[in-house]
Amino acid sequence: MKKFIITSLGIVLVCLAVLGTANAQKVEISTVDFNSSADDFGSAMSQNGRLMYITSARNDEKQKVYVVERSSSGWKTPEELNGDINDAKQTGAVTLTPDGQYMIFSAYKHSVDGLGRTDLYSARKVDGKWTEVQNLGLLNSTDFDAQPTLSSDGQMLCFVSDRPGGKGGTDIYYSKKSVNGWSKPENATQLNSDADEMSPVFTADNKTLTFASNRTGGAGGFDLYIASRNGENFSQISNMRAPINTSADEYFYNSLVNSTTAFFSRSNSNGDLDIMMAVPNPFPSEPVLLVQGVVTDGENKNPIGTTITITDLKTGKKVADLRSDDVTGEYFATLTAGRIYSITASKPGYVFYSERFEVPPAYQGNTIAKDISLLPFSKGSTRLLVFFDYDKSDLQDESIPELERVLEFMKDNPNIKVSFEGHTDDVGSDDYNDKLSERRAASVKQYLTQAGIDAARIKIKGFGKRKPLVNATTDDARAQNRRVEMKIEA
Repeated sequence: MKKFIITSLGIVLVCLAVLGTANAQKVEISTVDFNSSADDFGSAMSQNGRLMYITSARNDEKQKVYVVERSSSGWKTPEELNGDINDAKQTGAVTLTPDGQYMIFSAYKHSVDGLGRTDLYSARKVDGKWTEVQNLGLLNSTDFDAQPTLSSDGQMLCFVSDRPGGKGGTDIYYSKKSVNGWSKPENATQLNSDADEMSPVFTADNKTLTFASNRTGGAGGFDLYIASRNGENFSQISNMRAPINTSADEYFYNSLVNSTTAFFSRSNSNGDLDIMMAVPNPFPSEPVLLVQGVVTDGENKNPIGTTITITDLKTGKKVADLRSDDVTGEYFATLTAGRIYSITASKPGYVFYSERFEVPPAYQGNTIAKDISLLPFSKGSTRLLVFFDYDKSDLQDESIPELERVLEFMKDNPNIKVSFEGHTDDVGSDDYNDKLSERRAASVKQYLTQAGIDAARIKIKGFGKRKPLVNATTDDARAQNRRVEMKIEA
């Protein structure tokens, strides 16, 4: 982070923000109560806004990363991050996946060697500590590479660099994630000017990027800007103006998910950065579905760390890889509108579990609590996310991601035998439903055997409507009862 031009500011400003209409909205700007007398900036959020990660030079002149927890009574005291992230002469801004288990951060002279004067690194949270620090190699140059931001699905990374070939002093670059890792960074030319661009931040809906620039036409040195995003394309770039921008410097605009609050950083009269709060947020992101819960061992009920996979059921593509916390078992996921997802928890030695979530295009945003219990192989069973048309046994395309998970599970555990048990709703005769449920179980077996799984490892059984999952006759209950379950054979 470069040093900043300082101007005098009041602590609280109440102003009118023009939001692209004839109407004006009163926005209150205030400082958060955990600012220090040193620099405080870069308010990255995780775990559905419960945790804020800040960079601060409090306690000494060395910049370190701190975490602040939000409770019903407000923000707690910032705590220095546990683990290896702060093993550097200076540690800068960070970004995290929504679960708070994977981080990308910037550091100057970290104990893990880098390529340039400031580099990008990754770290994972293991048993409550941030460890497994790795230099991100291809993303870095021999110059300044810092201030990363991840899209909420973890598929795109933006950061700031002053490497040769840019449009100005510091430019924003982007990289996309693939099965082979991060792609070679490209200049986000639509965002950059012949001045300096800094502090990019994705909104939770992945449709907007905010950033700071000292280009001409602003109110101060560095102003905050907002841009629409479609993939790697950015458009409709506009200055946020007052009361967000002032004659001071503003950076790191971060909208709290599904909330009327935003946080950003501003230089104060002492020459340092403070974290500010804007209420109501004049530039909110679109609402998203927040899913959170705890993953436990189905036998002893202890929390466990697992892999959480989010898949788009329409395209069959994996959207994100997340984790539940090794210590608490908590997991957090952000689902954007207009798609149908599965969330799958898996761990070696356990039978995986999947849940389906449909988020309509006009979604208004809320939080769903969904705890997950995984059973060990010895007692294992799970309801599969396989779908059939009414009165049919042909597998719908939405079933493919789950069937591929079963296939991978069977290949990874070649000594395991399974049985697939088909079930129907309560409509129709017992004899008809028994046969229909068996045909549905047979469809799952056929998919696996055609993919190379030995038929001798698979049994099928149809239970018709005799073992309902939900004892009710609503459309939702009947949909839940039309299912195929997988059980581990002794």
